[in-house]
Amino acid sequence: MKWSEQYATGDNRIDDQHRMIFQMAEDFRAALDEGKGERVYEVTLQSLAAYVRTHFGYEERCMDQYACPVAEGNKKAHDKFVKVLAEFTQRYETRGFERPDAYELVDTIDRWLVDHICRIDVRLKEHVDKA
Repeated sequence: MKWSEQYATGDNRIDDQHRMIFQMAEDFRAALDEGKGERVYEVTLQSLAAYVRTHFGYEERCMDQYACPVAEGNKKAHDKFVKVLAEFTQRYETRGFERPDAYELVDTIDRWLVDHICRIDVRLKEHVDKA
């Protein structure tokens, strides 16, 4: 999935961070397709964990600051994604690299991009624009 300006939130920092996860997912899928997934899986999991710690906190503060009505639902969705990511990390630590898990992870990220960023996060834009 590729970034499009239609996914913009009106906050440049959030949009830059979103561009980063779009690129991260695209790069990871390409590595899997090229047979290089085992080399990058652990780093991808670590990068995602760092991303969510930094990005989710900032985005949640912005939604609160701009009184975005989806702020609470956004926090709950973030908590759920953190748990899902922890499950992938736990499976990797227990079983090592497994190609089906790696593809499931990238598919999960793609669904997140569509279901969350493109439907929830974009709702921040109207409130940023008003401010």
